Amino acid sequence: MDAGRRPYPSRRRPVVLAAAAALAVLLAAPGRAEDSAAPGDEPPPAATLAAEYRLTNADGDRVCPLALSERPLGRRGVAAERYEVGLDRPACADAILFSVDIASWAPGPGNAIRLHGPDDTLVAEFTEGVGGTWEALREGDGVYFLVNPRLADPGLHAADLVGAWDVAETAGEPACHIELTGTDAGGGTFRARLVGRCPAGLATLAPDRWRLDGGGLVLLGAGGDGLRFAAQEDGGWEKVPPDEGPPLLLSRP
Repeated sequence: MDAGRRPYPSRRRPVVLAAAAALAVLLAAPGRAEDSAAPGDEPPPAATLAAEYRLTNADGDRVCPLALSERPLGRRGVAAERYEVGLDRPACADAILFSVDIASWAPGPGNAIRLHGPDDTLVAEFTEGVGGTWEALREGDGVYFLVNPRLADPGLHAADLVGAWDVAETAGEPACHIELTGTDAGGGTFRARLVGRCPAGLATLAPDRWRLDGGGLVLLGAGGDGLRFAAQEDGGWEKVPPDEGPPLLLSRP
């Protein structure tokens, strides 16, 4: 090329600059695509879930009352969509250890309830189940439930469950029976009795008592351990969480 001749301007330069500018805009807003939820996946208003709850372990023998408020937390360094939580911390710490970390809550997609710590980390996420019950699995800890007593079946009474029930791991194939009696066993529990050769999970527990807890049925062994069952649409009961060990189903003979 002649030393005195000016090079022709590149026609691709404006295109390259425009592409670079567009990329800079995308990089300046990380997470934007992740934050845009699909229709129907948006969290509900806080007022939809704000209420009095009972936080319990899987056996229902440890309880921490929680009040989820629709009042924004209003504290620096916390996301705007966090809301206040009320609880008796000393009493709850004895019942549910991780309750000491609960500082706020937020609604999640699908009516989920998310409990957050003081540093805004997620402590537990509860997904909605049946009968006014939400369920969460904490890795390395266990299964916990949030129960809204106002949504639990108000028509369900202990007397409705008294009698014989088939026990099965597969629907329609009963392995044994359990008799739920109305005999008072103290502490809001009633006597129970197994009949026949039951599946190992239930035989090991050897439940001798039962009770209703927040719309759920809890079978209790002599050592205080228990199994929780959730009501099903067909009138039966299923052990929860269903994916923890072999399934157990209760149905009327």
